[in-house]
Amino acid sequence: MPPPLQPPPAAKPKGRKRKAFGIVLAVLSVFPMLAGGAVLAQAYSNHQIQVPNSEFAPVAWHNLRSDQIFPDYLAYGSRDAGSRTWSRQMIAKEASCQEALRKDFAAVATANNCRTVLRATYVHIDGSVAATIGLVVLGSNNDAKALANEDFDLTAEPGPLVYPVAAPGTPAAKWTKERALAGNAIKIGLSLNEEPYVVATSVGSIDTARAVGQLPEEWDMHASDEIGAFGNYSSNLVLEFANRFDQAMRGSDG
Repeated sequence: MPPPLQPPPAAKPKGRKRKAFGIVLAVLSVFPMLAGGAVLAQAYSNHQIQVPNSEFAPVAWHNLRSDQIFPDYLAYGSRDAGSRTWSRQMIAKEASCQEALRKDFAAVATANNCRTVLRATYVHIDGSVAATIGLVVLGSNNDAKALANEDFDLTAEPGPLVYPVAAPGTPAAKWTKERALAGNAIKIGLSLNEEPYVVATSVGSIDTARAVGQLPEEWDMHASDEIGAFGNYSSNLVLEFANRFDQAMRGSDG
C-alpha cells in the first residue's frame, strides 16, 4: 500500500529577505548621512569662528583683498564719506621699503622693522592732481608709532615720503616723483591700538607741461599757494585712507 501523501512544504513568505536587506541598507545609508552632517556641522562651526580684531589687525594687509585695502574711490575727507573725490587708477606690486620710500624715511622705517609697502595711485575728480598712497607694514604697533612720530624735514628734501607709481593708460600715466610736491604720513589705528601700519602719501600735478619753478611768471607768482594746496590734498587724503583702512580691519564697510 503506497505511503500517504505528505503535504507540500509551506511556502516561505516572499520579500522577507528583501525587507531585511532593505532595512540593513537603510541603516547603513544613515551613517554616511550622519557623517556628512557632522562634516557640514563642523564646517559651519569653523566658518562661525570669530577671530578677535586684535589678532586680525597685524595680518590685515595680507588677508584683505587689494581692493579692500585700496577702495575704488576715496572721499576728500570723512565728512564727505561716500563721495568719489579720488578715483583709483592702479594698484602697484608689493615693494620693499627701500624701493618704495624716500631714502631718509626708508631708513627710519627699516630701523623699525619695516616689512613691505603696498601702494596705489589715485586721481582727483578734477583730473589735475595725482596721488600715490603707501601702506607701510612694520613689525609692531610700537614700531608704527616710532615711525609716525619721526620728524622729517620736507624743506631740506622736498618731495614725497612714498614714491609715486605711474598708471599707464590713465591720466596718471606720467605721474613721477619729480611732480610730487607734497607728502604726509600718519599712523593707522583709530580703535584697536594693535595696528603695525603707517600710511604715507605723495601728491602733485598731473599736468606734464608744468613744474613749479619752471613756469611762466604770472603762474610762478602763485607757486607757493599751489604747493600749499597740494599739502591740503595730502593731509586730507592720508586721514581719509587711515579711516577707511581702520574700518576694513574692523569688518565695517562704512
